[in-house]
Amino acid sequence: MIDASIGDPALPFKTAAQYAMEQSLKTLNQYDNYGTVAHHMAEQIMDFFDRELGIVRPNWSGVGLDSYAYTNGITEGYDGLLNIFAKETEQYNRLTKQNLKPAIIMPIPTYGIFFAQPEKFGIEVIKLQREEDGSVDPEKLLELLRAENKAGKHHIVGYYDSNPNNPTGHVRDAAETQALADVFIRYNDYISYQKDKMTKTMKNPLYRELRELPNTIKVIDDMVYLGLEYDGRKAAAFMSIEEMYDNTIILAGGSKIGLTGLRTGIMIGSEHYIKKYKEDRALRQYFPSTVNMHALTPTFPTKAEHLKMRTDHLHQLNAVHLFSGKLMKALINGIDDVEASSAERKKMINHVAKARKISLVEAKKQLQDGILGINVTTTPQAGFFHMLDFSAFKGHHIKENIRYGDKYEIGKLKDEWDLKWMHRDVGLQFCSGAGCGYQSEDLIMRTTFAMPPRDIIKLVDRLQESIDVYIAPLQHDHPPRPKISA
Repeated sequence: MIDASIGDPALPFKTAAQYAMEQSLKTLNQYDNYGTVAHHMAEQIMDFFDRELGIVRPNWSGVGLDSYAYTNGITEGYDGLLNIFAKETEQYNRLTKQNLKPAIIMPIPTYGIFFAQPEKFGIEVIKLQREEDGSVDPEKLLELLRAENKAGKHHIVGYYDSNPNNPTGHVRDAAETQALADVFIRYNDYISYQKDKMTKTMKNPLYRELRELPNTIKVIDDMVYLGLEYDGRKAAAFMSIEEMYDNTIILAGGSKIGLTGLRTGIMIGSEHYIKKYKEDRALRQYFPSTVNMHALTPTFPTKAEHLKMRTDHLHQLNAVHLFSGKLMKALINGIDDVEASSAERKKMINHVAKARKISLVEAKKQLQDGILGINVTTTPQAGFFHMLDFSAFKGHHIKENIRYGDKYEIGKLKDEWDLKWMHRDVGLQFCSGAGCGYQSEDLIMRTTFAMPPRDIIKLVDRLQESIDVYIAPLQHDHPPRPKISA
């Protein structure tokens, strides 16, 4: 079985892990809120975020210690924020005598787990379709907010986005971030004005409680893929815009650059949410380990030796990801659909010839042909994921229940459940497109290319096999190649 859903980085950040293990032996007896280790670690990484992201705190020269919290990975921090948002909505409904459902806006496709998690906290996800290049149109965001405000059914607590994005690989730069921030600033000013009008009709203590309760949209800026950009395009943070500081929470960590096993993370945001997160964590007697905290030093470095450690690792890792993504797209879409240098094309041909035990001439031809009917829709600027579009096969006949001896049924390919069965039978597992915000009927799935070239070629071979065995024999003709989008 090739699991193409997980997306483990191709190279572990060994030097950072070794540093964390060595340092933690000195402080294993300390929780993050005891002794000096917590303050020491924060001081080590604060300069990195100020320098890398240009965070602007109103009336301050930098981000203070009360704006940092440690997490045991991005997911744990995200869940903590969702819990806070859900509780604040309950409080808001009680004070305003309403029954609004908490909701979070998510541009799709998005990170599968984070798309599913809000439901566990009673928070509804409102989808916002991305543009073909992976960006978010600020005008469409504004239209959505206006429509939601007019409907009056939801209390919109947040906006979640990963930057660089999982799974499109899109990098949201400063210009795009500013355009979206302008929408949030405008909308938050409006709902703050509405709340002020409401509080004037109330008496203490309800007046004071509502006045101090945030009801603005909080942007969760998931930057766990920071540093995985290929071409120098720089990921921008909403917190680099002064007016967004109090309504932004950054989540960052080392898992996607090669420290998956350590589950290390950091949360940066306004003091209100950092304080609430820490209080909730303390009530559960849950503290990040010292190993995790020490791993943050080379992950978000200040010192020259740690900065070199990170830079050298990311240079190697991104080179691997960039080539692997091109190789997978060339194998599926055909090499002519991929921007690649002559050296990269030669390298691809050599890998295919060696893995499939064929001549260089035959390998070149196979790379030109690709797989009819499947389309890789992504050209990532960062990360290690592709989206696979199988929609050209929708409605085609497919063999079913082939496990029962020579007997099988013939059905029609209608949703991703049919794809999952077909792929499982040839030893493949993909991440559900529906889990990333698509409909099951869209026949779109996410795959990782963070694997050695031989495994990428093996994965594509099994994709071809699944079509040849379960779909192709039953058709009179093959579907044309889908239209390729950038």
